[in-house]
Amino acid sequence: MFGNLLNNTLIRDLIEHREIIVSPQFDPARLQIAQYPLFPYSVNKILGKGKIKQMHLFSEDGDTYSVEPNDYIVVDMLEIIQLPIGIVGRFIPASSLIERAFGLTAGKIEYPFCHNQERIRFGLKNYLDQPNPLKASEQLAYIQFFDVRGIDIDRYKYELSQRDKHIYSGRRDDNRDQ
Repeated sequence: MFGNLLNNTLIRDLIEHREIIVSPQFDPARLQIAQYPLFPYSVNKILGKGKIKQMHLFSEDGDTYSVEPNDYIVVDMLEIIQLPIGIVGRFIPASSLIERAFGLTAGKIEYPFCHNQERIRFGLKNYLDQPNPLKASEQLAYIQFFDVRGIDIDRYKYELSQRDKHIYSGRRDDNRDQ
């Protein structure tokens, strides 16, 4: 069978063997049956035409950011997750966002994303007509890992497009305000 969802034991084994790298630090206590939670690192605003500016860095600007009414922000995640070829990560919004009136836009990750310290990035929408606090301690999403290494990788070799390379480079801390 191809595309198996990895459980906590398999995830832990891959992390111990450094096949999956979670930085700045993997916390085994946070690992659930088949997913790992992700937390905000910084808040960015879209200025138009793909330009993004960092507005709040939780480690320097405080543990709470007030999301304006009906505002859409881009949130970089604290965790940088490096995956080997053949393991892919998919994101699931945290169910606590339902009561918080936040909507999350997310994608997926696969090799080589994060190997140059790119940050995982989500879109977050405040659906309230009042400010809505976002805390550094808030789980925004979970990552699930799927093992597709049984597929003939060479036959289905994937090369990054110029578009992907450009997007990835803008998600590194050393390329802020791109």
